[in-house]
Amino acid sequence: MFIQAALASVLEQTFKPVEIIIVDDGSSDQSFRIAEEILRDFHIGKIVRQSNCGAHNALNRAIHLSKCDYIAVLNSDDIFKSEKLKRCAKLFSSNPNFDLIFGRVDIVDQNGNLIIKNETTDWLNICYNDFHNLGSLPLALLKENFAVTTSNFVFTRRVWKLAGGFKNLRYCHDLDFLMAASRFGTIFFDQLEDPHISYRVHPTNTIKENLDQINLEIAAVTAVALEPLTLKIPDTSPDFNTQSELESILQHKSLSSKIASLIPFRRSFDEREVLYNAVSANRTKGRNPHLSQAIETGPIDISRAEKTSESMKKLTIAVELSSFDKGGLEKVVLDSAIDFRRCGVEPIIISCGPVGHLGEIAQKKGIEVVSIPGGDPHSFYESVLRSRKVDISMSHFSYTGYKTFKKLGIPNITFIHNIYAMLRNEALSDFIQSDAHVDRYISVSNLATDYVVGKYGISREKITTIPNGLNIREHQDRKDGTKSDLTKFGIKEGDYVFLNVASYNLHKSHYLMADAMRLILQKRRDIKIICVGNVVYQPHFRQLKADIDNWGLQENILFPGYFDDVAPLHLAADAFLLPSLIEGWSIAMNEAMFYGKPLILTETGGAPQVISNSDIGLLIPNEYGEILNLDSHLLDQIAYDQRRFKTAPYLANAMTTFADNRETWKKKGLRGYQKVLDNYNFWKVTERYISLCYEVLK
Repeated sequence: MFIQAALASVLEQTFKPVEIIIVDDGSSDQSFRIAEEILRDFHIGKIVRQSNCGAHNALNRAIHLSKCDYIAVLNSDDIFKSEKLKRCAKLFSSNPNFDLIFGRVDIVDQNGNLIIKNETTDWLNICYNDFHNLGSLPLALLKENFAVTTSNFVFTRRVWKLAGGFKNLRYCHDLDFLMAASRFGTIFFDQLEDPHISYRVHPTNTIKENLDQINLEIAAVTAVALEPLTLKIPDTSPDFNTQSELESILQHKSLSSKIASLIPFRRSFDEREVLYNAVSANRTKGRNPHLSQAIETGPIDISRAEKTSESMKKLTIAVELSSFDKGGLEKVVLDSAIDFRRCGVEPIIISCGPVGHLGEIAQKKGIEVVSIPGGDPHSFYESVLRSRKVDISMSHFSYTGYKTFKKLGIPNITFIHNIYAMLRNEALSDFIQSDAHVDRYISVSNLATDYVVGKYGISREKITTIPNGLNIREHQDRKDGTKSDLTKFGIKEGDYVFLNVASYNLHKSHYLMADAMRLILQKRRDIKIICVGNVVYQPHFRQLKADIDNWGLQENILFPGYFDDVAPLHLAADAFLLPSLIEGWSIAMNEAMFYGKPLILTETGGAPQVISNSDIGLLIPNEYGEILNLDSHLLDQIAYDQRRFKTAPYLANAMTTFADNRETWKKKGLRGYQKVLDNYNFWKVTERYISLCYEVLK
């Protein structure tokens, strides 16, 4: 349906092509007829038709039919920029050692309109930054294929022959060819000029393989590429900087074990076809039909995921939560829903309470948010699930839909955050009894898993632990933003500033911070805490503020309120402080790591998983000791009634240690950024959610 625009972009080149070869690979629309008509008066044009043999076959046949020494590829749904061939011809002429050239990419919608900013453009910008940081084009492409598509390739016939042509891979034939071109020649990224192509994102390209198959292809290409010649790595002596970068890339792919398992089966580069044919044969086995809509998790994962076929049945997930306003949990739900869309999965957010700030953001992004009415919610709930044809449900701190899910045969995945230590009486009984309605649990941290297993007898086999991730794209542009002017809070030059990002909920240990600050003020007054958050229960907050004032701490513990964007505060602060009594997995903790801040955390939630041997921060003990000592009564007693704490000296000592050793902890904090990129990127988290959904649907 886009062939006319594609051919027009070729015929309108300022540097005219010598020949145009079209291979119609079994199109079912009018593309063949349109192409014939357009090329009728062009003697340089040739068009042939074949049954659907795959993109790799169509490319190889077209190149076999051509005579030129330089080949430019264009898929029927993409568009050449008018200067593309002229620019590439100039580069090849001035650099005869080049064998493959690609450039930047514009993203356009199905109508050809330029997309200025979306997930794909954000992803490309991250890739370009990664390339600059790595300083190695093959390594950067192995991490993410930001060449995006074969439409971006112009290459020599020489390197095509040496590479053995395009290989029989449904998703990764482009990445394999890039790696082969790197091994047998020189690839060049034209980063300084205007984009070379417009890459069209539309709903009519078909991706019908399962997630396991896609991962297998990515792993196979990566396993083959892991050699010095391909990655341009000197093999005379170990280069541990490169080794560290390569390790980070493999962690980024989250396929290290699969890649390692394929290495013994790879052949020499010239014979890699043997491994790829085995991988291709695996595709025909239909190992999991539920995964036909799954995303591509490796190179070009965003752009390809957006080209999901309209004719395919999308997986529809109903995400239930008690309310949808502000808070870390609500942000997880919002980020999940947005990323589900990237992955070709349709989310419906069902709020059993008020819909506020984050719910409105979701709606503005085109995500359906349904508010369940009071009275008899079940009839309404059932009509929503039926009309939206929901496949699976996810529940966050809310059980309203359980009976309706069970009635309609909709599997349920329930999240285990931190609220379960707060349950008592009827609520606790309901949670334990509701286990019969839950097919699987997602626990956000090892401690949260240990708690519900040890305290409530939930089967560990039903629980998958998946830490909360951070939406890297959302924060990437903010990392180099403007710092907050802290003088407006009364902060003086030379003060050491801790940022505490948490709701004004006494379970977050505001009174512990106050007790520690009273100890600190006996010796110094240059340590300040800025507490940013929203008020949960106004009477508690009023009493806290009054106590802070009565104890003379108002200049050292500040409560400026809720901020939509805390990035400027992270950039201005020296460190991050979260001495909560209980956490599931703090998003604020992830954000602080991303901004390179050293952390002081209590041993709760994910804190022991992110701080190892004081590498990026300090852990302080909890007031209640082991996690299983905690229940709702003890939690409330410590949070609401206690004003002196046995752990206050630990916290005060940690804070003064940071302030006394600013540069040391500043350097340590910077390591947290890489930890987030390697382990807590929300893209990877979402993919694990979706994989678990398909596993439950088997």
